Amino acid sequence: MIKNKVFCLLSLAIITLALFLFFRLYRLGQTPVFVDEAIYIRWSQVMRAEPTLRFLPLSDGKQPLFMWSTMPFLKLVSDPLIAGRLVSFFAGFGSLVGIGTLALLLFSDPFIALFSSLIYAIIPFTIFFDRMALTDSLLAMFGVWSLVFAVKFANTLHNEYAMYLGFAIGGGLLTKSPAMIFYFWTLLAILFTLDQKKITMDLVKKLLWGLFLSLFISQAMYAILRLGVGFQMIGTRNQDYVFSIKEILSHPTTPFIGNIETTLNWLFLLFSPTVLLLGVLGYLNSKVRRQYVLLIIVSLAPLLYQAFVAKVYTSRYILYAVLPLIPLAGLGLHWLFSHKGLLIKSSITLFLSLPFLISLVYLFNPALAPMSFDMRNGYFEEWTAGYGQKEVARYLIDEASKGKKIVVFTEGFFGTLPDGLQIYTEGNKNITIVGSTYYVSEIPSGLLNTSSDNLRFLVLNKSRNHLSAGDLSKLELIKEYPKMVRMDGTRESLQFLRLK
Repeated sequence: MIKNKVFCLLSLAIITLALFLFFRLYRLGQTPVFVDEAIYIRWSQVMRAEPTLRFLPLSDGKQPLFMWSTMPFLKLVSDPLIAGRLVSFFAGFGSLVGIGTLALLLFSDPFIALFSSLIYAIIPFTIFFDRMALTDSLLAMFGVWSLVFAVKFANTLHNEYAMYLGFAIGGGLLTKSPAMIFYFWTLLAILFTLDQKKITMDLVKKLLWGLFLSLFISQAMYAILRLGVGFQMIGTRNQDYVFSIKEILSHPTTPFIGNIETTLNWLFLLFSPTVLLLGVLGYLNSKVRRQYVLLIIVSLAPLLYQAFVAKVYTSRYILYAVLPLIPLAGLGLHWLFSHKGLLIKSSITLFLSLPFLISLVYLFNPALAPMSFDMRNGYFEEWTAGYGQKEVARYLIDEASKGKKIVVFTEGFFGTLPDGLQIYTEGNKNITIVGSTYYVSEIPSGLLNTSSDNLRFLVLNKSRNHLSAGDLSKLELIKEYPKMVRMDGTRESLQFLRLK
């Protein structure tokens, strides 16, 4: 009996790991570079090349841990986009292990732990963002482990776990500002984990000392950012994404109702209906109702807060907040697995097949995937999607290898262009890429004034091309790279033009 259980656990662990690796690494570079990916990777390249600029992301109010983590991969991997995305891959692996560990701590069953990790491995929400060079998977990983260490500390009151908790929260604060919610998660975990009947003065002292250690370590880590120029920009840029208290009170339902509807849509599409239903089924396990409620509140708190305050709201912003729901689905899957009825047990395949198949569609034909508007629009359809940039860069590098000097002007000073081209042409002294206004109504004067001994190019999105017929006659279209077809049938494209 014990051998059979061990065999089942080992088999489940191997299947989970295999699915995680397949869904994260297969065709990792197929999704075009996204605007924020281009910015973050470009920052990493600059920071790696110039040590005095290690706090460069602060200039835009961004914490630099993700970019610091990308720098070693730039040395190991030739493709900068893959290098950046590997950081999210490893962060996703950390979350995979963390979700299983959290479930094991709360529910004391290795099957629930592995079921939770399996669900993490196959749902579209985690797969998509574990494959992108964005900060959100890294933030989510620190969030999961802050819960793990908070629960472990509440169970043992050992200072070492309080210190680990401080490191986890500190890592989150060095990644992205929403990590502040991890302090609240800590208090919730302690409140729901401690046995209030056994509270003594000695226990309270140990608890307060551990919380002080966590706070001190996390804030000490965050204080590292004060060494860089532009630390104050973090608070300034945060205001661009959230409403002030005064604004919220003046229109409390205006962002809230719309954002809640959007959140439910994301959960339906990216968690899948069957995984959400598994989470509901998890409540049938009466032995762990307290832990169930803890995870619900841990997830709802940031979701409701963001719904109230968010000016800019996209699916990746809630990734860290929805991960605590996964152990609940693992709990529901275990309830089905433990049921004596053959029909109910066999329904496990049905529950897991839907997210698995949707994830396969994301992997092989994202145009057909049931994707939320913000994802389709931002990552595949509009100017933010970097279709063609790698191909343009290859063309430029090939020409530069022949000894030719090349000057390229792009729309925009910051973002997909020019950063999307610069990450691929980094280190090539024969290629100069210059950003210009995003609304291109005339050929940039800098391009016209550049010596005709150079090859001169203009790269822009078609919707930003407002050149007159006279200017267009001076340019030769080398190639146009179409993006995903919009829902209305129209299509954006990247235009690669050469000055005649």
